[in-house]
Amino acid sequence: MTANGGTRFELEKVVRPNVLNLEPYHSAREKVLEGVLLDANENPYKAEWDGVCLNRYPDPFQRQLRRTLADSLGVGMESIAAGVGSDEVLEWIFKVFCQPGVDSVVTAEPTYGMYQVTAAVFGVDCHFFPLSSSFDFDAHGFLSTVPESAKVLFLCSPNNPTGNLLDREQMRTVCREWPGIVVVDEAYIHFANGGSVLADLPDFPNLVILRTFSKGFGRAAVRLGFAVSSPEIIKLFLKVKTPYNLSALTMHLGCLALADRESREENIRSIQVERERISAELRKLSGVVEVFPSDANFILFRCREASSVVNRLFEKGIVVRDRSSVPGLADCIRVSVGTPAENTLFLAELRKLVGGSGI
Repeated sequence: MTANGGTRFELEKVVRPNVLNLEPYHSAREKVLEGVLLDANENPYKAEWDGVCLNRYPDPFQRQLRRTLADSLGVGMESIAAGVGSDEVLEWIFKVFCQPGVDSVVTAEPTYGMYQVTAAVFGVDCHFFPLSSSFDFDAHGFLSTVPESAKVLFLCSPNNPTGNLLDREQMRTVCREWPGIVVVDEAYIHFANGGSVLADLPDFPNLVILRTFSKGFGRAAVRLGFAVSSPEIIKLFLKVKTPYNLSALTMHLGCLALADRESREENIRSIQVERERISAELRKLSGVVEVFPSDANFILFRCREASSVVNRLFEKGIVVRDRSSVPGLADCIRVSVGTPAENTLFLAELRKLVGGSGI
């Protein structure tokens, strides 16, 4: 243990040396956003949409968006950086920490597939650590088996596709005892009652939290996600991101979404209520073998002949996700929580298929 937040972590030992020494590209709008702007070869004639300037480059440091997010989360602006969805933030993690052919990452399976895909894109080996039979994470089991080459651990809480929150103390333990980067993807945290590791951020300088506007904020088409971490890690992310990665419109829409708290909370409450209704109704169906607890905006359930059920629902215009091919999820289907009317239609059609002894 060290004095650095009580962890074994030393940032300089996990950052790629070329990134530590990198002099980032300095763009025209880093310091000056208004005035007689003749430095960036922009079109000088004003174009606007909804009050947003379109003919000038946007703020490369995302200052208004980051300040608004910081106020919403109760952290400093220097602890936030935003990207084109969480997928761009994942790319920063690989750029900063993972040397292709040398370093590796670990995912806790079953989980979101983009961690593995992004590793493959960057030429980085990805190791799989199994979650427990209840889909929870065992920190000491991980610590006893993690490869020496591993630089980053990806955890998703609530986990996709299983829906459950991971045990917070297990996540704290791995942050405290492992000298690598621990990424906790909280894309679905707005649908859970607690469970976030955000309050643990000051204690663990190796913790990176991912959030998105796609789920709880209901802005999937905007493509906006962000990282919350130590200011030192955020500085590295800002170093490697493209200069103007977010458009002025994207940042404007993000700020509007943050301001629309009342309707957001109402929609989340509705989804939570409907989630419990769907779960209860699924448990009544004889062809449904198991319904897994969910803290997200979807439900994972196991039923007989799941792939056939998915196809039959598709014929009726109802699209759900077949997860049967995922190790440990044989005959499992993931269904998102829709509007009450959509959920009622889904349940009615599913009842016709699996309400009896089979399909």
